Amino acid sequence: MDKKWAYLNDIEGCDVVALYTLHNLVEIVYLKEGKPKSLSINFHVAGGSMGYFEFFKFDNIPLPPAKTKHSLSETLQKILYVNLYANVGEHERFEELELVCEGGSYLFFFSEDEEEAPYAKIEKEKKPSLPCVKRVEQSLPKELFSVEFFKENLAFALVAHGEQKTPHGLPYSMHLLSVASEVINALCMEPLSFDENNVAIACALLHDVNEDTPIKITKESSLAGNAEVIAKGVQALTKDKSLPTKELQMRDSLERLKKRQNCVALVKLADRITNLGVPPKHWDEAKKRKYLEEAKMILRELGYAHSYLANKLQTKIEAYELYM
Repeated sequence: MDKKWAYLNDIEGCDVVALYTLHNLVEIVYLKEGKPKSLSINFHVAGGSMGYFEFFKFDNIPLPPAKTKHSLSETLQKILYVNLYANVGEHERFEELELVCEGGSYLFFFSEDEEEAPYAKIEKEKKPSLPCVKRVEQSLPKELFSVEFFKENLAFALVAHGEQKTPHGLPYSMHLLSVASEVINALCMEPLSFDENNVAIACALLHDVNEDTPIKITKESSLAGNAEVIAKGVQALTKDKSLPTKELQMRDSLERLKKRQNCVALVKLADRITNLGVPPKHWDEAKKRKYLEEAKMILRELGYAHSYLANKLQTKIEAYELYM
């Protein structure tokens, strides 16, 4: 979704809880109907033979845990209204964003110093330098997720996995759709934001592409939705086969998942819920026991990501004991 005013309209009249930064990204945590929400702002810069662009991209996906509190975090108060400023030419675009709050205004702008990093800047009481953009009446989607995104990412996964089968001899799409179904069901019970839901479902459909196919997903891949967050999520869900043991591969993946957003980490819970069914007939007692212990480790390390999935995985673990 690329409707700037839908995000900006949503934060008006809301109290600010915190302000975080990570590289060229900023996250505003605000209260909406008594619940915390996140507006993440990507200070996006693009330039080349076709022109030069400095503009904002918005979504409701929290930044990863590596984020740090901004020095202005404690001073931001209730957001009274928002102004967007822009200078748009045939081959260029420049933007500034102003939050008018109780206690002062805050300007989000791009640094003019090319050597300065990061170029994402926030300054209190700084005056905008660009023309004001007319407000547009837009609202955030009411749907749980985008069906179009789902279909596009499923098609990507099906092409990537080709004729691959599950251990039970079924088309691999059965596993992918089972994991996605677990995620969708969980998001019905405990919804995240529309953007987070789309990332979670995309990662469920694509989670085995890097590990089990010749295709490697990157932010340049033709994915539907927030390609960068999805690509990083799939990478975290992918075990590093260069590590000498499966235990080390699993622990490494779990550590990387803990550095990603909850909407990515919860996919691992859904994946193991799906796999804790009837074990393949050729598995011996030791193999089944090891798989069960892995499930317990996943729950222990990632259970925080989604309580509904954590409770369901605990139930599946208890049921799996019957196969021992």
